[in-house]
Amino acid sequence: MNQAALPIRAQLNAIDPAGRDLALLRTRLYRFSDDLRWYVLAEALEEHFLAGQMPLPETLGSIRDCLARIRTTGKPAAFSNSLAVSEGVDIDAGLEARADHMWTKTRVAEPPAQVVLIVGAPRSGTSHLYNLLARTGAYSYFTTASCWAWPVRNLQHPQRRLFTDFGDEIFAVDNKRTRLIPGLVMPGEAEDIWQRAFPVYTHISGHRYEIEQPGTGREGVLDAAASAHLAHFGRSTLLAKSPFNCFRVSQIEQHWGSVVTYVHIIRDRGETADSMRRNRFEFTHDGRPLEAEEAWHLFVSAVQEHTPADRTVTVRHETLLDDPGRVLAQVSERLRMQVRPTVHAQALDLRTGRLGDP
Repeated sequence: MNQAALPIRAQLNAIDPAGRDLALLRTRLYRFSDDLRWYVLAEALEEHFLAGQMPLPETLGSIRDCLARIRTTGKPAAFSNSLAVSEGVDIDAGLEARADHMWTKTRVAEPPAQVVLIVGAPRSGTSHLYNLLARTGAYSYFTTASCWAWPVRNLQHPQRRLFTDFGDEIFAVDNKRTRLIPGLVMPGEAEDIWQRAFPVYTHISGHRYEIEQPGTGREGVLDAAASAHLAHFGRSTLLAKSPFNCFRVSQIEQHWGSVVTYVHIIRDRGETADSMRRNRFEFTHDGRPLEAEEAWHLFVSAVQEHTPADRTVTVRHETLLDDPGRVLAQVSERLRMQVRPTVHAQALDLRTGRLGDP
């Protein structure tokens, strides 16, 4: 069945249900499966969709069943090659085509000159701040098309368009929608990368997580992803965001140290808790389910207790909404203060994000 996908602008107001499920499947598989064959199939189906080829009805049914299984059990169904065969996807050829793009093949020379990490409780405005900072063009950042296994391969696909190709209309749409439009590349949380490098939770189901003590992961996955995105965007500063990084500060400090600046966004506890409940975010800790207000406190206090005060910028959610320019200027000023001991004889141009002569 051939049916041209709606243009990205049209989907800002009326998302295509099939495209939404394809994009959601791909990102969910990156996070909750280690089976690279699933990745190849999900990417191929999404790319076919971008070219105007709709999945077969039975394929869409299988996709929705898989998403339902992830929501209820935390894991996808076992991979079945029959699905790939019915859609004309050669999994072996797909794996071979991706071999040179694997994270293990990424050249990791030096750590980032600077790292800017946005942290805060879920539903606190971290995504909006992330989008605003990324739009300045001063940073490299992980995206909704990034993959831990082959970090920037998807960003090179000709039918994917970066969100900066669009105007302010992007910011009028909830990030829950924009990140599920095939072909639209938004700044992404990249928990598939972070959790493999620095595990801090067990995913139970849906948006339900057991927060645990930081564990040992594959830090090379993070190094490869950071290096690949720095090279792809041509910037020296990595911008990233994930609420779960609130619990990774000690690991991040040990890994990158003083090059990291934390931007902690805080929203009113009651408002945040209400939003968590509406969006069905649930957390347990020390074997006990947390009320949404308790979860807010767990995330916020982790940042306040563990991030270095001299490298932490705190902003309020209401300030971001009322005066985003003030927040961006605040972050930029702190980066100017932090870059001198980090870059030594070079200066950072915050307009371009590039290093140059002082």
